[in-house]
Amino acid sequence: MSTLLNISAIARRTGVAADTLRKWEQRYGVLEPQRTAGGQRRYTEQDVARVEWLRDRLAEGWRIGEAARVLRSGSAPALSEPADLRDALVAATAAEDPLTVGALLDQVFATLPLDRAFVEVVSPALRDLGDAWRRGDLTIAEEHSFTSKVRSRLEELLAEDRPAVRGIAVLACAPGEQHELGLLMLAVMLRADGWRVEYLGPSIPVEETVGFAVAVGASLVCLSAGQEQTAAELTTALQRLDRAGLPTIALGGAGVDASMARSLSAAYANGELTATVARLREAGQA
Repeated sequence: MSTLLNISAIARRTGVAADTLRKWEQRYGVLEPQRTAGGQRRYTEQDVARVEWLRDRLAEGWRIGEAARVLRSGSAPALSEPADLRDALVAATAAEDPLTVGALLDQVFATLPLDRAFVEVVSPALRDLGDAWRRGDLTIAEEHSFTSKVRSRLEELLAEDRPAVRGIAVLACAPGEQHELGLLMLAVMLRADGWRVEYLGPSIPVEETVGFAVAVGASLVCLSAGQEQTAAELTTALQRLDRAGLPTIALGGAGVDASMARSLSAAYANGELTATVARLREAGQA
């Protein structure tokens, strides 16, 4: 039988203070102590290894909550290079391994700045999986499993409490538009930039989106259309709208180009995410 250790012994072995270890155990459940006959906690070599893994991830810049969630999943290798994370996500999705997909997404957002996570990992993975589906190498269920997990992570990031220092931004998809992940990524980036974000989701009538924006005192409205048809409906709705006194409107999505945005007197919200956020900051505060 292997030797069981008390928490002071683990602290000496790993260099992590005993108080920190207790917090990790109580808050994140990353240690699994056994109990002696007298009710005292005792730990195994596996617990030592888990602490060492957490310690090393924190030294690499991971957040403790994300590192703990990855560790608890026990299903994903520790990766940090964007290309490796992207390829692992695609492979795990194709292998119908949702636990590993979830753990890898946790790693992505724990190890990379938001813009790199979106541009270098999540968006390319979505494109690769979409291409695989069109070739018949991936089922709709597998692709939707991945997009559902991405959406869940984005919604978690959007819900994080941050001070709103730039104003209120309202984001919604055009009428009939169901593809929302790109808009959700922009919403998260705007939130990180200091905006209070009110995200309304897919297929919202333009008049209702703008009316809501006026009611909450928004200075920026971002509308997304990913298809030619929904972009046409968006154009028609904006042309009917009396724009006097309304917030700045920005248009984005695969169905929108810069000339369309100009013709509708709107800011253009496509392109590299960091630059897009900077443009919208300027437009929304003009």
